[in-house]
Amino acid sequence: MKNTNMPHSVNDTEFCSIYRQSVEDIFKFWTPSMQEEVARHCFPWRESVTNFKEYLLASEQRYLNAYRLLMENGGFNSLCDVGGFFGAFPLTLSRLGHKVAMTEALEYYSESFNPLFDFLTDQDVNIIDYDPFGSSSLPEKDFDVVTVMAVIEHYPHSLKKFMENILRVFKQDGRVYIDVPNIAYWPKRMAMLLGKTPLVPVSDIFRSSEPFIGHHHEFTRQEVRDLASLCGIEILRELYFNYSFRGPFIKRFYSDPLLTLMSYNPSMRECIGILAKKR
Repeated sequence: MKNTNMPHSVNDTEFCSIYRQSVEDIFKFWTPSMQEEVARHCFPWRESVTNFKEYLLASEQRYLNAYRLLMENGGFNSLCDVGGFFGAFPLTLSRLGHKVAMTEALEYYSESFNPLFDFLTDQDVNIIDYDPFGSSSLPEKDFDVVTVMAVIEHYPHSLKKFMENILRVFKQDGRVYIDVPNIAYWPKRMAMLLGKTPLVPVSDIFRSSEPFIGHHHEFTRQEVRDLASLCGIEILRELYFNYSFRGPFIKRFYSDPLLTLMSYNPSMRECIGILAKKR
């Protein structure tokens, strides 16, 4: 029987409007000291190089894709966003009427992040202090959906324990949505052809404190499928998209004609997403 209490789906325009307002509200609490703190462990994240607000606004497409895919495949009441960090996606979903939680390993954050986390809590985002890469499992296991977006590429070790923990978080008939950067993205292929690394340059890793929290691994389409097979989940839908290179065709073609044309091949797009269920 369908749950009539499930929040209704909103259109793209409404989702994006609420998402952008969520980003604006979050950045009322963002400070240079917070950026300095995270940049110690990923040199390219320093303020002179990375504008996190612009990054989050560009990420609107990533989160819209996830939301649309979930709502088109059964919808959901409750969702846990693993590694929510800024909390823009959970905050948006909370404002759309969903029961939302996000996990973060709070031991890695100083008190400068407390006002942001307090704000999210006040906005009905349940922040769970949890490290999914650790040995313990999350006590709450009744979520309809778990999302893992832009997370696993930051981990340098085996994903076996992480995936075992994640599979315990959602219901037996629930779903998991995972998205990762595509190492076969066209600009990265070109970088390799020119003798450059498609990953973080060693000079940036060298300048970062331990542990380095940038990208340790990026994924091909087949690797994502292999990961699903290894951890015993069945892929329901695959998604390939760009989020930093988008806009009207003419504008994209004028700025980078080759990337525009290559993006018609899904395997050459920027990100890979999968929606999956337990077998």
